[in-house]
Amino acid sequence: MPISLEFHSPDAELAQRFSKVLRDDPDYAAELGQALDAGRPVAAAHFNGAPVAVALLDGDTLAWMVVHPATRGRGVGRDFLRLLEKHHGGALALPEKCRR
Repeated sequence: MPISLEFHSPDAELAQRFSKVLRDDPDYAAELGQALDAGRPVAAAHFNGAPVAVALLDGDTLAWMVVHPATRGRGVGRDFLRLLEKHHGGALALPEKCRR
């Protein structure tokens, strides 16, 4: 599944745009809202123009990433992380829950 990486500046419609990706993850949806309110940019993976994953970076750390439920198990998360690291210019630190 070929995906593209986009960084989105905060705007009022962004939380709604990612609502399908985050539909099964209300805690991350709330964190996304807080990040947008704070003016933080959001990274997203898109397939055919539609968001299939969303991530929030905290400097050199991947704070969290969520892949759309319908696209899980297809390598989207792996490819998204690779694109994020390529854009960043090196490896990102992963949150503790991802290092188990």
